[in-house]
Amino acid sequence: MRSPTKIVALALLTLCFAQAVEPCAQEQTATAQRAAIDTQKLTAIVDWLKADVEKGRIPGAVVLIARDGQVLLHEAVGWADKDKKVPMRRDSIHPIASSTKLITTVAALRLFEANGLQVMAPIATYLPELKDLKVAVERRDAAGNVTTELVAPTRQPTVHDLMTHRAGFTYFFFPPNPLRDRYRELGIDRIDNMTADEMLAKLATLPLAFSPGTSFEYSIATDLLGHIIERITKKPLDLALKELVLDPLNMKDTSFAVQGAALERFARPLSNDPDMWVFEWLNVTKPPKRFSGGAGMASTVTDYFRLLQMLVNGGSLNGIRLLSPITVRWALADQIGATRGVAHPGDGYSWNLVNPVRVAEGGPAFPGSIGDVFWGGITGPRYFFDRNERLVGIVFVEGPSIRAAYHAELRAMVYGAILPLESAKP
Repeated sequence: MRSPTKIVALALLTLCFAQAVEPCAQEQTATAQRAAIDTQKLTAIVDWLKADVEKGRIPGAVVLIARDGQVLLHEAVGWADKDKKVPMRRDSIHPIASSTKLITTVAALRLFEANGLQVMAPIATYLPELKDLKVAVERRDAAGNVTTELVAPTRQPTVHDLMTHRAGFTYFFFPPNPLRDRYRELGIDRIDNMTADEMLAKLATLPLAFSPGTSFEYSIATDLLGHIIERITKKPLDLALKELVLDPLNMKDTSFAVQGAALERFARPLSNDPDMWVFEWLNVTKPPKRFSGGAGMASTVTDYFRLLQMLVNGGSLNGIRLLSPITVRWALADQIGATRGVAHPGDGYSWNLVNPVRVAEGGPAFPGSIGDVFWGGITGPRYFFDRNERLVGIVFVEGPSIRAAYHAELRAMVYGAILPLESAKP
């Protein structure tokens, strides 16, 4: 049982976080000591971000570190809009790109638990437009001439294949090949050019990259999962996600379009960012024609923390249960084994139903625990959570070209700040 002093300190910290005011230094320090975290090293994370703003590496950033459900660090540095001199705020709204996938998949898992979604069903059960997908196979005759033939795959892709990116779909921005070129030409990945029904009709004319289940390729698969949610719920995805995930978690600043007064809090990249095309492709300041469950949302660090903490807690937050702890354990476990392919996270990681999951202590170029999960988005956000260490780390920064480096650098500093449990004793 907590002492009255500890209860008061935790209540003060929670109040600071909920009201998004300036950090309460004494309460954060006391909480960090109880959570076995070196507070000086946490401060160094803020210094690192500020230095990168000064060097012009990033426009600004928001960082949040939590352990045991207690927020130990939540700071904003630099600019939300450097050109207009708009400071970054802790409640600044960021385009989160592929961090959308986790929200969509949690919604799908809620439908799965209610027997509304069958994960082993062919996707054509819900999207009949995709009932007759083919695979392009190259044939070489005796003279060495190469022809391409469309053949039926060994089986049609399932919902589970979508969740694990083994369905045979792709993304246009990977190294060019004939299939990705067609994605680009038809605008398959875009959110501003056609409705979901129109996109599905065009996608049905394209071959799969491989026979389902035989390889891995990070892809628009979660977009299709979002459209399945729309068919099951008979609601547009924005409303379905609001009811299934956003409202229960009080994620009030997470949406598919940043409009009105919210634009004053919208974070923007440096004007000279080499990957500005990303923000034109995923322009979340305009209502989309198609809701992209894989890349189309904007959010705040505060909102996203609630989502991650719910998973660390085993499916519940603040007394509200979204998922069974058994479902969470299954969904976050390795689902693809030794399968590799395009955009696989590499040695030490495999893939669960939504993100990379650590399967070995060694391999990656950053510390962690077996079972930890990470990902982010092409616009720049990165996150990780570690259920063994009861740890959540988030940095939202509009910097597509440095997102992988930022993830590794943040993890090194956060895990480096963890102390042995005996160090936390009074």
